[in-house]
Parts: sequence; C-alpha cells; structure tokens
Amino acid sequence: MTPLSDQRPASGETFQRMFDDVAALGRKYALSFGGEALQSGFHFILNLLLIRELTAYDYGVFAIVFILGGISITYGNALVSIPANIRIARLRSPRGVAFLDVAFGSVALTISLGVAVIVASGLCLTIDRPGESLAGGAFVGIWTLRNHVRSTMFARQRASIVTLSDGFYTATGAALVFGLLYLRPLVPQATVILLFLTAANAGAITAALAMLRLPIRISLRRGVRRSYRAIFGEIGWSLIWVTTWNIQGQGVMFMVAAITGPAAYAPIAAGIILFGPLRTGVGAFINIMRPEFASGLAEKRDRQVKLTLFGSFTVVASVCVAYGAGVWMSWPLLAQYVYAAKFANASMLLIMFLAWLSVSLATCYHVPLALVQAALDFKAVAISTIAGGLVGMASIVLLIVFSTVAWSLAGAAAGEAAALTYLCVAALRLLSRARLTAPAGIARRAVVPQHAQLPL
Repeated sequence: MTPLSDQRPASGETFQRMFDDVAALGRKYALSFGGEALQSGFHFILNLLLIRELTAYDYGVFAIVFILGGISITYGNALVSIPANIRIARLRSPRGVAFLDVAFGSVALTISLGVAVIVASGLCLTIDRPGESLAGGAFVGIWTLRNHVRSTMFARQRASIVTLSDGFYTATGAALVFGLLYLRPLVPQATVILLFLTAANAGAITAALAMLRLPIRISLRRGVRRSYRAIFGEIGWSLIWVTTWNIQGQGVMFMVAAITGPAAYAPIAAGIILFGPLRTGVGAFINIMRPEFASGLAEKRDRQVKLTLFGSFTVVASVCVAYGAGVWMSWPLLAQYVYAAKFANASMLLIMFLAWLSVSLATCYHVPLALVQAALDFKAVAISTIAGGLVGMASIVLLIVFSTVAWSLAGAAAGEAAALTYLCVAALRLLSRARLTAPAGIARRAVVPQHAQLPL
C-alpha cells in the first residue's frame, strides 16, 4: 500500500482537499477563538468592575489569586495537558483514546487537587484569612482542571463542545457575580466572588463531559502510573521551558519594577494591554493547530504539515501587521482620550511601537512552537525559552541602566526574537527530514500498552 505522504492525487482533487482542510481549520479556529474571547472578555470586564466594588485589600487578594491561577495553568500544561493533547490527537483507536483520557485525566485531577491545597495553604500563611484562602485554592485548582478538560476536548476534535462549555462558564459566572454586585444582597467580598467563579468552572466541566456522553472514569492503578512515568523525561524539559517562558514573558515587569519602581512600569503595562487581542487569538490558534500538527506527524502527512506551517505563519504575521496598522491609524484618538491624562510625560508612541513589536514576535513564534511541541521535542522548546530569557533579561537591564525605561521593551523584543529564531530553525530541521519519524514511544500504536485495560 502506498504511504499517505507519497500519494499524488489529481490537481483538481488536491485543490478541493486543500480547500476542505482550510475550511475545516477555519471553522475550528472560529469556535476556539469564540470561546477564548468569551472568557477573556468576561475576565476583563470583571476586573474593571471589581476595582471599583471591592476594597483595595480584597481586590489585591483577588488579583493575586488570578495570577496564581495563570501560573498554575502553565505548569498544568507542562505536566499533563500538553502531553495529553498531543498523544490523544495522534490516536485513531477509540479504545486507545479512552485509555489515555482516563490516564491523563486522573493525573490532572491529582495535580489540580495538589495545587488547590498548596495555594490555599500559601495564602493562609500570607494573608491569614482562612475563608479567602480556601476559596482561592479551590478556584485555582478547578481552573487548572478545566483547562485540562478543554485541552483534551480539542485533541478529540470537539471544538464545538469546548466553545459551548466556555459559554456556559461565562454565562454562569456573569450571572452569579453581576447578580451579587447589582442586586447587592450582601457586601461583595473576594471570598464570594472566588467561590462563584469556582462554581462556574465546575459547572462548565460538568457540561463539557455531559455533552461528550462518555462515562467518567478516574484511576491511578499501576498501568496508569506506568504510562505517566514513561514520559517523565519529556516532563522535565516541559517544566524547564514553562519556567523560563514565564520569566521571559514577565521579564520587563520584574526588571522595571525592581530597578525603577512600579510607577515607571505603568505606561508600559498600559501599552502592552492594548495588544491583548493578539494573545487571545494565538491562544485559540494553539488549541487547534497543536493537535493538527500532532496527527499530521503521526500519519506522515509531511507535505500537508509543511503547507500548514508556512500558511499559518503567513496568516499570523499578516494579522499582527494589520493590527499594528490599525493601532497606528487610531493613535491620535487613543492618545487624546485614553493615554493623555495619565501618561502625558511618557514616550507612549515609542512604547506602543515596541510593545507591538514584542507581542508580534511572541505571537509569531507560537506557530513553529506548536509544531515542535507536536513532535514532542520539548528540549528544543526549553532551549529556545532559555535563550530568549537570557537575551531578553540582559538586554532589558542594559537598556534600563544606559537608556530610558521606554526602551526596555526593545530588550523584551530581542528576547522574543531569539526564541523565534531558534524555534524556526528547530521546525525547519524537523521538516527537512526525508520522512517525519515519530520519536520513540509516541507512534500511534506505541502509546497504549498492548494488554492495557481501561481503568474502572
């Protein structure tokens, strides 16, 4: 039988297949972006409202818990969600998918419970408010678990379920929180808000699993533990790249705040936030493209993988340029009505350009990043973020010392450029192979033990 990658269909059939593939990807991306936009919009509006409604102390606690939740999700991705996303996408056997879903889902539940305990304990020791500490720990734990459920749904090619689940979370959370704020049955507190968001996350998980119509199985039996131990080497590199990625992403904030103070960082933060939609868009992109690359690599569809990589990179880069042009044309209005009052003395035009450059480079490197992750080459990802972190942090410090704070964003852009360069080299090296050979242990038949039984 002729390998799939070597088949040469007629040109008309090839064009139709490419059109169908692009249409299918576009539909999945629209669903993914819709869910991401719902959540991001809800969280953005919620934060604006809580700044006004909560006391300074309560809002500080709420903001800290949200930051801890974001960090927890990145580590949950490294420990279980990304490996599950890639491996499940490679499988076509329903039994194999079910086994991995149970195995990784059980580990994800364990990690989420551990995160909840750690966060609650840490908050209790630092803020000495047991109620808020327990609510914060519960929220971080359930948010991390829902992120894993979303990731596995994308791997199962169930983007519509993810979007409906995201809509359920947004609607439930908005109804509970806004009902509290506007009906005012009691004075709003961070504890109640966090408990409401915890309930909304739990409801969204339940809705997603109910729509999937499969029984829920949790097991940590020997076969499950053995399957997870088999990827410990990859997990180590994943933890390294997530840590360095967090450092690289927050390097400007850390360095500027530490050297010149929080007030000097304010105009930079105000500039970066304008490009938040690009980050939301790339998050939706990764949800869709990582499983697509994983299945393409497993099935040796090398030509399709190349076309998808180059086409996706072109589209993402074009969107970044168009978004930057839109901001540039809107700058007179932004300067007059948004930034003039607070940042009249700051070099906002320079800050906006450098913020766009930095965010655009970071957005673009997620395209080769998705392919390298799909190949399970987490070592290359770790090297890229280490290189980016070193270049970025060193450049930021030098620019702050010898230039102005506004130019520190050029250091962040240098770090993102270093990561982008290495990831592009790694992706091209992967595509230059005559055949895309799956690394040991990730071929479609090698993931599931031969005599593995589904945990009960």
